[in-house]
Amino acid sequence: MQIKRYEVRSTQEALTKIKNDLGDDAVILSTKRLKGGKLPLLEVTAARDEDEKKISIHEASEKQKSEITIRPDFDAIRGELQDMKSLILDLRKEEPMRSELRQLKDYLVNFADVLGTWEKNLYPGAPSKIYYRLVANGVSRERAYKLVNTIDTIDSFDTTVKLLEDTITKTIPVTNKKKRKGIIAFVGPTGVGKTTTLAKLAAHYSMSEKLGVGLISADTYRIAAAEQLKTYARIMGLPIKVVSEKEEFRKALNLFSDKDLVLVDTPGKSRSDTGYTEKLRDFLNVGVPVETNLLLSVTTSRENMLDTSSRFGVVNYDNIIFTKLDEATGFGSMYDVIDHVGKPVSYLTNGQNVPSDIEEANPHRIAKLIMYQ
Repeated sequence: MQIKRYEVRSTQEALTKIKNDLGDDAVILSTKRLKGGKLPLLEVTAARDEDEKKISIHEASEKQKSEITIRPDFDAIRGELQDMKSLILDLRKEEPMRSELRQLKDYLVNFADVLGTWEKNLYPGAPSKIYYRLVANGVSRERAYKLVNTIDTIDSFDTTVKLLEDTITKTIPVTNKKKRKGIIAFVGPTGVGKTTTLAKLAAHYSMSEKLGVGLISADTYRIAAAEQLKTYARIMGLPIKVVSEKEEFRKALNLFSDKDLVLVDTPGKSRSDTGYTEKLRDFLNVGVPVETNLLLSVTTSRENMLDTSSRFGVVNYDNIIFTKLDEATGFGSMYDVIDHVGKPVSYLTNGQNVPSDIEEANPHRIAKLIMYQ
């Protein structure tokens, strides 16, 4: 007996191959479905008796055997047809979705064309160039449009730029530098540079301003942060206390009651820790005024900074410090944050060097960053 095995996509394909290879007298011994591909895959085993006379003598018997053997194949055929039917139904279900996706894609393409045309025709000449510059620097389209819309007189490009620069300057609030005494806390997410910023200001006010400065580290979540601040304090010859509880914080403030300035480092937490800001608010509420500065890294997206400023709103922070300007590629997002939050800016940091890489916020300086990157 000659036996052959076939892997085919359909029963019809199997029958054709069996007939070509083994002839009309071949018998299907078994059929089973295999996993593989999107369409069903069949394994068909067939055989042909080499002794033609034997087949003739026992024709009736072989016919019966053939019928018995082939009968299970009808089940396979029915299964195959059912699988194909299910596949076709699934494809029919997907077709409306594909059609909707195609329509959505066409809509977005058309919308992009319309938006591009609208932007190009927004203003002729200089204002249009300024609008694109603002957007390229990170200002949102909405706020860039409003800024350009404030220009009443349109002359040369340089004149228009100067007018807008003056407009932005007037809209940026900064901290009153004369009020630099008391308790100042630094809050913000992990990695924005709270500890380094505190060290820079501690060096400035103790060495340049000759103020009495005390340091408090409440960042006990990161041992490295407290140790880093201890190192800075030792180098600058400043007293430091490390606290983890509110009562310890209160005692440290009493200890530094003779100081002109007390700088407080706080822990940063991930965005997923939803209860952190409420705990921080309660921790800082010790019955005496605490000026709170929220630190935002300009290296993060506009959306991230807006989200952070919103989450820390429960702390009721007083000022904003923009950090890591030396690592940023655009500064327009600063304008969006300032315009949205409405809080004054106190400092800008632009490097890791202590104490040099920090500057007091200046509206004109910030406007230039926003305009010229």
